[in-house]
This record gives sequence, structure tokens and C-alpha cells, in this order.
Amino acid sequence: MKIFIITMDDPVQTNSFIREIIERQKSSICGLAVTKSGRLTLQKNKSKIEYIISLFLIMGLYHFMKNSMITGYHHFKKKMHSKWPAVVKDPSIAGIAQKFDIKTWQIQTPNNKSFLSELQEMDIDIIVNQSQNILKSGLLSIPKIGVLNRHNALLPKNRGRLTPFWVLYNKEKETAVSIHFVTEELDGGDIIVQKRFAVGKKDNFNSIVKKNYQLAPQAMLEALDILAKDQKNYIKNDDTKATYNTTPSFKEAWKYRRGRLFKI
Repeated sequence: MKIFIITMDDPVQTNSFIREIIERQKSSICGLAVTKSGRLTLQKNKSKIEYIISLFLIMGLYHFMKNSMITGYHHFKKKMHSKWPAVVKDPSIAGIAQKFDIKTWQIQTPNNKSFLSELQEMDIDIIVNQSQNILKSGLLSIPKIGVLNRHNALLPKNRGRLTPFWVLYNKEKETAVSIHFVTEELDGGDIIVQKRFAVGKKDNFNSIVKKNYQLAPQAMLEALDILAKDQKNYIKNDDTKATYNTTPSFKEAWKYRRGRLFKI
């Protein structure tokens, strides 16, 4: 089974997830592409400054500063590697892939026509997507089995962005990691593996994200194993039961933080 990975270079959570997939499936992975988009890539009508302030309120000072420092140091090391490659190791996810002799691409968007032409010649079975881009039909039609996504929610509930926040905002008692096929419908497509867990009274945004990413590698590896065995007892991702979320506003983030501070 030939697997291709499309991802962003995110040192906080995504890179460790992708690294584990690479380490466990290295003989099957035929390539990895890194997009220009990242965690702060938003729709054109969304304010990046408002989003950053909202993240500060949602995460709290300690975790916001910790993640900012991890990201800043990652970019610093990448710059140092570009100047002194013999001295500073490449910390990026592309650098990790290259250690396993996996061919890499740097792309603006996965929907680029020249990139799609290269993929079409590779006889790919599965694409694992962890980019922030909306994938179009041209890409979705390339792999023989399908495109997979890891989504931090109990689909079909909580489709969309920053789902751990909305789980807490709506005071839900349970969430999950869902591995599902990607369709042109936002976070649609049948669910292959779903790992549920309870949301406790002491949970916050950071603890739920941590639990999501602890479960994510095993969930994806299980999904790949199921597809390799051609098992098709999928979970229906029922559009009629779907709920949708967007980027939290400053007002919503402040309401959440105030509730945490004053136990509202």
C-alpha cells in the first residue's frame, strides 16, 4: 500500500504525530509534501490579530507562551540550518522525512496543478492530509482508496476549527479523535476509526488537545491497517446530525476565559 502525506510544518503538535506515522509506516510512504499554510492560516475575512488574542485567552498565559517559544525556536533552527546545514540539523517535518529517505515537496497549496500531475503518476493508494487547506476534487480523486484526515472531534458533531475549544464552550461531556475519509463536504466522509474519551471537570483546552494527540497516532495507524485489510465497516458521518464551528471570536474566547476564572 502506497501512502503519501500532505502536512504543515507545526512543531507544537502535528510534527510529532506525523513523525510517528512515518516511523511505523516508513516502508509504505512514498512521499511527503509540506504546505505554506499553518495554524494561523485563516479565511480571508478573519482577523489574524483577533485570532491570536483569542488563542491567548483560550490557552492561558503559560501554554500560549510555551507554544509560542516552541514555534519561535523551531523557525530559528530552520534558519540556522539553511545557513549552516552541516552544523545545524533540519528540525522541520521535511527534514524528518528525508532522514527516512522519503522524497519531499514544498508546496503553496495541495491543489496546485503541477503538483497534482506529479501525484497522478505515483500510483498512490492513500493520502494522509494534515494541511489547513480545503482539498478540491482534483486531489481527492487521485488516491485509489481515498484521502484521510485526523479530526479532533466526535464526528459528525463539531466539524470545523479548534474543536477542543467548542467542546468546552458548549459544556459537552465527551469528545474523540476521528479518522475519516475526506470529501468536498467540510469534515465529511465516512469515519474509519473513532477514539472516544470523557471530558472531565478539570479538563481545559490544553488538556483536551494533549489527549487528542496522544490518541491520534494509534487511531491513524489502526485506520491504515483496516484499509490495508480492505475492511469496510465504517461509521456513517451523518450530515443530518452534523454541527459546525468556525474560528472563535474574541467575545467567545473571553466568555470561555471568564467562565474558567469565575467558575461560571
